[in-house]
Amino acid sequence: MNQDLKRRTNEASPNIKKNKKKRRIEKTIPPKIESLIPESKLYTQLHEFEKKMDATIMRKRLDIQEAMSKPIKTKKTLRIFISNTASGQNNDIMNINEISLENTSTPSWILKIEGKLLDNSAGKKSNQVEKKFSSFVKRVIVQLDRDQTLYPEGNMIEWNKNPGQPEIDGFEIKRTGDTDVNAKIIIEMDYAPHKYKLSEDLANLLDIKLDTKPNVVMALWQYIKYHKLQDSDDKRIINNNEELKKIFKVNQMTFPQMPEFINQHLLPPDPIIIDYKIRMNERNPNEAEYAYDIEVEVDDAVRNRISSVVSVLQENAKEYMDIDEKISKIIQAINNCKLKRDFMMSFVNDPVTFINQWVASQARDYENILGDIHINKEESRHSEFFKKPWIKEGVFHYLNAKTHKKYNELVHQQR
Repeated sequence: MNQDLKRRTNEASPNIKKNKKKRRIEKTIPPKIESLIPESKLYTQLHEFEKKMDATIMRKRLDIQEAMSKPIKTKKTLRIFISNTASGQNNDIMNINEISLENTSTPSWILKIEGKLLDNSAGKKSNQVEKKFSSFVKRVIVQLDRDQTLYPEGNMIEWNKNPGQPEIDGFEIKRTGDTDVNAKIIIEMDYAPHKYKLSEDLANLLDIKLDTKPNVVMALWQYIKYHKLQDSDDKRIINNNEELKKIFKVNQMTFPQMPEFINQHLLPPDPIIIDYKIRMNERNPNEAEYAYDIEVEVDDAVRNRISSVVSVLQENAKEYMDIDEKISKIIQAINNCKLKRDFMMSFVNDPVTFINQWVASQARDYENILGDIHINKEESRHSEFFKKPWIKEGVFHYLNAKTHKKYNELVHQQR
């Protein structure tokens, strides 16, 4: 019997500990403590305010996540400056402020293609690092109209963007020559995300000249819904009207086929073509002769500020969790003190009833530990029952479990 009691006692202890770990730690103070400690009402009010604040922060965090998932772009103006300087010409007047060339006796010229993103913030200072000209350009081609037999270095100059290449504010092309030269400058823009030029028929239908593929698909879907072109029996089928029949050359199409049909009408964007005449007469090298404004899309500064806010929240999340854990431990200690006080006050108010209830409670726990082993209650009322040899072993295991529990509580409080 004593071996069975030992086994059941050892089995009961881990289960009790396991259930303790699963119990949720509350951060609320029991209402009865307010009658004992009136100041605890301030904590209750603060806790209610914290709940409202947490709910608000959670809603804002979801809004931020939704905003971050969508590309936030703002339109700005990219101003392109075209100019040239000439050196070693017959009409040059050399002075100390001019750019010195390695060989001043050879007539030469330098064509400059520069770009700058205009600040439309109306005097407001921004911490955002502005992109440079080359970040908006994918390719630059300069075609020179001159006799190639006289100038064997070639009449076509091409620059292509390479991955990992540092950004620059402009390009300079240096060539020899003493006569005016007509130049055609071709600039291919680098759109992010990539944009396409729509065919003339589809562009007129959707009123879109240049856009991304997802936006084109969405615009076509809005057109289909507005004109109620979905089949009444099968919503996946689209019954094309006369305009769509003319563009896609089919009477019907399904939703999975839409991107395939749209691809046939997506073309590369038209490059920017600038005709410029390189003149050999003297001019100030710091003044551009022509300027061209191009509308470009850049990441909104609000998105960068949102990213910084998200990073700060993530950095402080661990600190908030540590503070919440400390508060939970303090509340748990207060609840434990409240239970001990109630236990002692029950004994002070009515010792006889308290002892009877406590003995009855211990008897129920004892029966749960024994399980199938039944003890004669009448026999347990006599002192001889507690003099049996297995009683000492049972008391030893009980006190050992109780001491171990008390030790764990002290270690937990010290942490």
